Amino acid sequence: MIKFFEPAGSVSATKRFFRKQSANILALAVLLSVGLFSCEEDPANIGRDILPGSDFDSIVGVDTIGTEMYTLYSDSASSMNPANSFLGTSLDPYFGVTSSDFVSQLWLASRWNADGLRIDSAMLTLQVTEVVGDMSNPGVLNIYEIDEKLSSDSTYQISRDVPVAGLLASLQLPSLPSGEIDTVLTLDLPLSMAEYILRDTAALYLRSDTSDFRDYFKGLYFEYPQSDNYHMLELNVKGSGSNIYVYYTNTDTLDRQFALTMNEKCVIYNRYSHDFEQADPDKMIKYINEPVRDTLAYAQSKYGVFTSLALPGLEGLRDRMPIAVNKARLYLPAYINTDDYSETMIPDNLLVRYDSAGVKRILTDYLINPAFLDGTYDKVDNQFVVNIASFVQQYLDGDIIDPVIEIYLPEQSNKNLIIKANRDDDTGPRFELTYTVY
Repeated sequence: MIKFFEPAGSVSATKRFFRKQSANILALAVLLSVGLFSCEEDPANIGRDILPGSDFDSIVGVDTIGTEMYTLYSDSASSMNPANSFLGTSLDPYFGVTSSDFVSQLWLASRWNADGLRIDSAMLTLQVTEVVGDMSNPGVLNIYEIDEKLSSDSTYQISRDVPVAGLLASLQLPSLPSGEIDTVLTLDLPLSMAEYILRDTAALYLRSDTSDFRDYFKGLYFEYPQSDNYHMLELNVKGSGSNIYVYYTNTDTLDRQFALTMNEKCVIYNRYSHDFEQADPDKMIKYINEPVRDTLAYAQSKYGVFTSLALPGLEGLRDRMPIAVNKARLYLPAYINTDDYSETMIPDNLLVRYDSAGVKRILTDYLINPAFLDGTYDKVDNQFVVNIASFVQQYLDGDIIDPVIEIYLPEQSNKNLIIKANRDDDTGPRFELTYTVY
């Protein structure tokens, strides 16, 4: 047999070589494909021999849970050593009349070290930081001596009656401009008041181990009653501008000054009363401390009404524990109108607490970081956004009994809040929860 061999470098030989190699590669690919498809796993199971099994037991859920909101009020709150004190009354067409006054100890700026005493004059200074309302027709400030020794270990409720020993002075206040101001109000005191306070100069000392000036003169009650001309003064009584100065002549005929102050060392508490019946009949709060689902809920400064918000949908999640809360966010739409409750009247932020065996506790979310809790007003969407992830986690873990929070305003605020509540449409509150079930 004669075999014919083409030269290795010829064109035809090269073509046959590449055709043969292509056929071999195609056959190999087919074999590999058959092998792979014959042992293919469910994609969901791929990697189970690498990752721990617990990683495949997690389920992420996103729920929108309904809310139940009610308006509540209690006059058993206490206001101890507040940042500011208030005098006067305010009128709101929705919330009615709020009245405020305060009680304070006096502190000696220095120990008495003079001989003899002839009082020449006395004056009271009060540091005013804001006037709420129209003060063009001011009233009379009454100052009483209180008849009980105040203690930093005691709790003084906002509605308690003040035991008084007698009226020391009634002072006509001057007119002040409305709005935020920073001024020191100076009022002349009657000589009889100064003479009474300094009647026993041997008692003008302070000590912690025995009775002292605070036993001899227990403190002052400031009252500013009004009937028609509603306005309220905000006072910084712990600053350097709130004092009583007594000017006297000593036996050496030298003019001297003795100061009694109100400062952070004094026991101070504010009193508030709320008359909701004085509100506009068409706008007043309809249901307070009643289990009625109104379409509006309310939060008021100065220990007024507050909103109880329940999340009953959380109860069923306890049966699915363990659960990790990824996000829990409340959206609370604010009520406004163009008549008497505009956007400028809405407070900048709100606070959230819960009840623990009768004790009001602020949410852990706030304690971790106030910015995390948020609670600020979003002007674009006209709503407040509140993050309560830690609270929800504590409830699911059993550390908190009821899935109920309370929305309230700081005591020092001069604004009130109305929230759209208990609505089934998209104008009502919304609670979004994202969690992982393990």
